Amino acid sequence: MGSARRSCVGCKKYFCKEHLNEHEQQLAIKFDNEIVRSHDQILNEIQKLEESNNLSVALFAQVEQWKQTTINKVEEAAERACHELTKLIDKQRIAIKKQLEPITKEIRSHREDENYFEDDIDRLQTKLNEIQRSIEQFVQKDTTKTVIVDNDQIDWNRIIYIREEQEDSEYFELHVWTKRNSPTNQSYILGWIKPEE
Repeated sequence: MGSARRSCVGCKKYFCKEHLNEHEQQLAIKFDNEIVRSHDQILNEIQKLEESNNLSVALFAQVEQWKQTTINKVEEAAERACHELTKLIDKQRIAIKKQLEPITKEIRSHREDENYFEDDIDRLQTKLNEIQRSIEQFVQKDTTKTVIVDNDQIDWNRIIYIREEQEDSEYFELHVWTKRNSPTNQSYILGWIKPEE
């Protein structure tokens, strides 16, 4: 009596009942060894990433390093601007003081000689009023004349950003832009993503 033959739905081969059972057991072992094990390994790697943050720590460290470098550059620029502003203030103060020197001499001379007339008083008062106006203009808080803070040139949303490449990409990048078309613009590859097969 011949045994009945049955076909495997997957490979389309025919087996007797006993061999079909063996074939199905081999498929179950192969499924466990290849598919389930690979899945579990990947899941384990993802859990390790969540626990250790090894990749994240390195990436955040790069962002933190960029932040410190940028802060240092901003502080240097502000220090330079303060130095230039101090020089400008000193220059204007000295110029006003020089305007006053001849008037001071003339006032002393008139007092020592006790020799002054209405014309002298009017003329000196006019000069003193001019100097007073210069001082008022100088101390006026009209920052548009002396201090220029230009943040419009900086796109703070694009100066540093994370960009994930297209779906078939193998990496994502950190872009650091300083100025448009600047040689200091940099792009870092931060991590690798295994593409789907």
